[in-house]
Amino acid sequence: MRRFFIFILFLSGSISYGRTFYLSPSGKDSNPGTLTQPFFSLSKAWTVISPGDTVYLRGGSYQYTSTQYLKDKNGSSSNLIKIWSYPGEIPVITRNSTIGFAYTWASGILFTGNYFHWRGIEISGFTQQDNNVYTGLRISDSNNNIFEQINSHHNGHGCVITGKSGNNLVLNSDFHHNQDPLSTLRYNNADGLEICYIPAGLTNTVKGCRFWWNSDDGIDLWQNDGLVVIDNCWSLNNGYIPDTNTPAGNGNGFKLGITTIDHGTKILRVLRNCVASNNRARGFDQNNALCSIELYNNTAYRNGTNGFVFDYGSIVATLKNCISYNNIRAPALIPSTILGGNAFFDIEKSTSATTLTDNDFLNLDISQLIYTRKSEGSLPDITFMHPAPGSGLIDKGVNVGLPFNGIAPDIGAFETIPPAPAVVNQPPVVSISSPAKSNSFTSPATITIDAVASDPDGSIIKVEFFQGNVKLGEKITTPYSFTWKEVPAGTYSLTTVATDNGNSKTVSAAVSVTVIKSTTVVNQLPAISISSPTKGSAFTSPATIIIDVNASDPDGSIAKVELFNGDVKLDERTSSPYSFTLKDLPAGSYVLKAVATDNLKATSASSLLEFMVTAYIEAREYFNLYPNPNNGRFTIDFTTLMEADNFTITIVDLIGKTVYREELSKEDSNRQFDLSHLYSGTYIVIIAANQILLTQKFIKG
Repeated sequence: MRRFFIFILFLSGSISYGRTFYLSPSGKDSNPGTLTQPFFSLSKAWTVISPGDTVYLRGGSYQYTSTQYLKDKNGSSSNLIKIWSYPGEIPVITRNSTIGFAYTWASGILFTGNYFHWRGIEISGFTQQDNNVYTGLRISDSNNNIFEQINSHHNGHGCVITGKSGNNLVLNSDFHHNQDPLSTLRYNNADGLEICYIPAGLTNTVKGCRFWWNSDDGIDLWQNDGLVVIDNCWSLNNGYIPDTNTPAGNGNGFKLGITTIDHGTKILRVLRNCVASNNRARGFDQNNALCSIELYNNTAYRNGTNGFVFDYGSIVATLKNCISYNNIRAPALIPSTILGGNAFFDIEKSTSATTLTDNDFLNLDISQLIYTRKSEGSLPDITFMHPAPGSGLIDKGVNVGLPFNGIAPDIGAFETIPPAPAVVNQPPVVSISSPAKSNSFTSPATITIDAVASDPDGSIIKVEFFQGNVKLGEKITTPYSFTWKEVPAGTYSLTTVATDNGNSKTVSAAVSVTVIKSTTVVNQLPAISISSPTKGSAFTSPATIIIDVNASDPDGSIAKVELFNGDVKLDERTSSPYSFTLKDLPAGSYVLKAVATDNLKATSASSLLEFMVTAYIEAREYFNLYPNPNNGRFTIDFTTLMEADNFTITIVDLIGKTVYREELSKEDSNRQFDLSHLYSGTYIVIIAANQILLTQKFIKG
């Protein structure tokens, strides 16, 4: 598809940024117009905007109860006022269905202003209430504006530009499904876009726009004495009740007149790279426009009467590189028409030497013309009416100053894009850097395979690792390394396969490695014992006890030490010191064991440690400890005989570690102790016999 660029003078120069206002369907005009407190109506925004400002419309339906009458505001050439949809959202301007609009302005939006940029607005639902024709967007006496990505549909007129309006650009916009069933002459006034009642000396441009299923015409230049440039636009299915084959209005794709006076040879209509298809009447129609007209590289296909009609007055019509195919009638042209490089081959008769068939085109599916636009708003990529390879339309046009491929322009609206030259993808390079060839390992082996891979004209997508035909794994990023574990004895052939972004593959040279059987070695069991507390220790509930475990492995290392009470696992340690703190133990008997596991998973269990935790009983009625505090030398007198024949005396520090233990008989009613080697601090004396546990603290200075 050819692409042309229209430069509007007011777009030049730097643009400064002003304030930003927001509209939302849930907004209120009493709000300040911020993002969190938006306005509701465009009319409200019009009271605050000035040059350089931006108004963002949030997505959703704006159901207005009256025409949005927008006038008396102007931007400047360096400070346009922007009326834009909020990024990624679609605002729809419509009317409240319960309230009718007065016909005073007959519009959803009536705009009069200069130096504005409208973008991304959808306008719908301004249908007839009586025989007057409502317009979605009416633009009057407005200059130097851009109307971009406007989607005006299911109205009376889609859009009307009228009055002293010039230097406006309608860009990448759609106008469709507009109709006037209540008009006195039914369906005879609803156009997609009408640029009308324009005085001489003004220019308006329409670029990248589409017009379809409008009950009258696609685009109508009624009583327009200005210059109109229509570039890369598509008009189809007009002149019918929308979405039916029922005849309605005039049904022209591009209606180019009338003018109010005879302008003679002055060129006031320029159409380039446009398509008119399946319109009820004519594709491109002079319609009594008394001015000269240039039509370059346009296509008319399967219209109801003529593809081209330029047969009135003393104008000069220039038609070059145009296609008229499968229309009911051949083009109707006055003798002064300048022709060159055209292909006219219609049902009624052929007027050119070029013979056309359906096979000259890649596709004849008209529905492609209304495919979804690209994300930035430009026309979709299609194959409709594109010349097929080998067609007589390719390189058969004449040079009219438009870009083309090949030795000459193609005929029609679409230029064939030559195939890109074939590019031969260079294969990737890959090799195994480790292990080296003939390396030997001992089973069960762990082998790390390192590969080096690169691509001279692209990038590496993945590197796969193989042993023979068996895939071991793959990496998609550097470093390209794979670890093969538990490899049994044998001889192996290792390769790697690199794949590049062009899907080319390269297999590395093979590296042979050997894994030999290991000499049988008997793993020695780890050694383990509980060093503290000692067997038979007694504690008062709730008890806090530190269990210290010694563990070692004569031919390896300790992997973990676990502590059990009976069969219940209490905790584990994976590094020394192997010390466990048991807190808040209730009264009862405990049987602890520790289990050590070495690096080869061999295990050993310690001897059982039995101890008792008994309920606390005040000790003062059974024995006296004096002096207290002391220097580690003290005496214990039993003032009341113990019921048990034997008892155990245990001394622990405040963290529960045993520092002294001895068994006594009931005959030992007085006993002296020398524990002067202990650190200064507070200690607890515990005397246990049967289910009796006596305790008392003393302080060693």
